[in-house]
Amino acid sequence: FQSVKTDIRAYGLLKNVGTTGKQLKKIVRMQAWKLSAVGIPIGLIFGYLAGFCMSPALTADAQISAQAGQTTQTVVSANPLIFFAAALLTLLTVYLSSLQACKIVERVSPVEALHLAEGEQSQKKIKKNTSVTWWGMAVQNVFRNWKKGLIVMLSIALSMVVVNCIVMLVQGYDFESYQNIFLASDFQLDQMTDTLSNTNFNGITPEIKEILNKCPESEKIGYVYYSEERHKMEPALLKTWETLAEKNKENWTDYEKQIWEETKADNTVKVHFLGISEAVFDMLEWKGEKCSWDTFKSGDYVIVDYSDKYTEQPVSYYQSGETFKMEYGNGKKKDYGVIGEAMMPYSLDYPYADSVYITVMVPEEEYITQTENQSAMYAAIDAKKGEDKQVKEYIDKNVLKENDMINVFSVLDMKASFRRFVSKYYMIGSFLVVILAFIGIMNFFNTTATSVISRKKELALLEVVGMTKKQISKMLVAEGFLYLGGAFMIAVLLVVVGAKQILINTLGTAFFFRPHLTIVPCVRMIPILVGIAYVIPKYQFEKMSRESVVERIRKE
Repeated sequence: FQSVKTDIRAYGLLKNVGTTGKQLKKIVRMQAWKLSAVGIPIGLIFGYLAGFCMSPALTADAQISAQAGQTTQTVVSANPLIFFAAALLTLLTVYLSSLQACKIVERVSPVEALHLAEGEQSQKKIKKNTSVTWWGMAVQNVFRNWKKGLIVMLSIALSMVVVNCIVMLVQGYDFESYQNIFLASDFQLDQMTDTLSNTNFNGITPEIKEILNKCPESEKIGYVYYSEERHKMEPALLKTWETLAEKNKENWTDYEKQIWEETKADNTVKVHFLGISEAVFDMLEWKGEKCSWDTFKSGDYVIVDYSDKYTEQPVSYYQSGETFKMEYGNGKKKDYGVIGEAMMPYSLDYPYADSVYITVMVPEEEYITQTENQSAMYAAIDAKKGEDKQVKEYIDKNVLKENDMINVFSVLDMKASFRRFVSKYYMIGSFLVVILAFIGIMNFFNTTATSVISRKKELALLEVVGMTKKQISKMLVAEGFLYLGGAFMIAVLLVVVGAKQILINTLGTAFFFRPHLTIVPCVRMIPILVGIAYVIPKYQFEKMSRESVVERIRKE
């Protein structure tokens, strides 16, 4: 289209010497096909190379993990059908984009060609008393071709909006929010598996604990012990569970309904009985008032969890001050006072799906005394500040040497995996931005070039009547500033109005996404826009000025 606008005088002359509209359409289409013959193979080659280089990063670590980055082997397909489909789609795009240009050259007359070559002048006349300045002329010229200018502004604004959205997206992913759910400490060790039947709830043996306790770089180490017990339900607890079952039965599977019927029949509920050390006690999420470790570690009290943990109105199984009668599977019995309600961190809790149960926690020493089990389910380690790598090396050299079946979850590996996860958006976004920015800048370049070429006679006449080259150059640069200033305002408006909500509903659906509205990326692109607005119009005018004023007027 820009090429047709530039050469419209030539098409008018061809029409004048007898060339038909059909022949002119054929000329335009031949130009488009020749450009496609060169551009499409280059695009396919560079597209394949870009995909080949980007695919490993895009497919690796699709999920953030606290384990060592395990990357899957990436296979990049070179199926000819992909290239054929891409080429066909591009040709279709070129054909559709040439329709308007073909329509213009088919219908143009020599007289119309002359008018178009001299620019789409406004029919409105300037009032006699209006003072003419280079700035006023620049504003008038922009509004004279406002439709074309709007397209240029939108194309540049789109790339700015993408840049801003990518930055908002990447900055919105909150590592701490993710870590708080899936890793309660800097390092976590266990021998759990994906299936309950093959798991080992006692994987952290006394020997492993002894090695961990000697780690010089660790700040604190905590342990979680587990055993499954049964508890005879008091009337109040039975009533609570009947209410919960009535509320949740529509979402329960047949197996879960069967478990509830068996629980109600023998009036005993499953207990996830946990022993916790002081470091884990400090990680508990409390409902109501928190008790002190010194009181809790006496062994006379239990902490009980609560139901509907993630709702606004969680349901209590027991209240502080009530008595919990515990009958252990080994025959021991003991009455405990309920000292508070708290929830275990997600990553240190019982890891398998369960529906009808309560969680009861006692201090580590009390657990070992009553159950005689000294092997923990989890070990949680917090490193001293800046000593994460040293703790990781210590675990690799000592703990895994003792037992290489232990799973080690590390904040270091999670951070590396998180960075890979986020870098994918940087990579995709950067690729899109480069393409969109190139299209926007080329649109601006073509618009400026077309404007200067179509107004060659007008600009020459302005020089004749006394306007200096410096003033004309200022006028053209001012037009560039108006175009790119409009693009900036459109970009900011789009970001403020819709960017945050669009991100939340599309790419930012993760629970650890915390979007923050910002236009700082757009503001930081102002120097780039200023440079483009200054350099391109000045270049086009200097290129045109290589011809003398007389030559420019004579050619026109």
